Amino acid sequence: MPIDRRSVTRELRLLLQGVDGLTGEGLGPALQRVAEAATMVLRAQGAGVMLADEHEVLRCAAASGPPGRGLATAQERLGAGPALDSYVNELPVASRDLTTDGRWPDLRHLVDRAAVRAVLSAPLTLPGGRPIGALALHSSREREWDVGEIAATMAYAGVVASLISMALEARLRGVLLDRLLDALRNATDRPGVEDG
Repeated sequence: MPIDRRSVTRELRLLLQGVDGLTGEGLGPALQRVAEAATMVLRAQGAGVMLADEHEVLRCAAASGPPGRGLATAQERLGAGPALDSYVNELPVASRDLTTDGRWPDLRHLVDRAAVRAVLSAPLTLPGGRPIGALALHSSREREWDVGEIAATMAYAGVVASLISMALEARLRGVLLDRLLDALRNATDRPGVEDG
């Protein structure tokens, strides 16, 4: 059963707040590990995961360190940047040098220029084609992102989106199960219901 984007983003917010009731580490810590692993797997100095809220504003959900968090919060503040463009256009977005990139001239003033120069963002898209956020990598030096790096980042973003999708499905199943159990309890607790 397809659900609308607002419902998805509300459920994501609840998952990130730890209201999911899932056993294990929860989505927030899992995304933190995803961001940290991205630096090793995709050979970047840092990474961040941004997810859309109910108003389709990207918010930082996890970052591998302060520079990645700074990049994400700067994009939140400006409402512009490679992650937002990647999310909106559902395509990877690369910048060889953020400090000289004319697409987001104000962004260069809000990031740690010594730590964030090159940026590569890939959309996080749920199965069925709904974008829910972006994965952003950064490098401390100018960098031409080659086709292989872009493809690897897109593949990694696909895995991250699958992880988020599984967490959403588990949450929705849990909510449905809780509702069914409540309905069953209410039906059997009604006065006048006789045993068969």
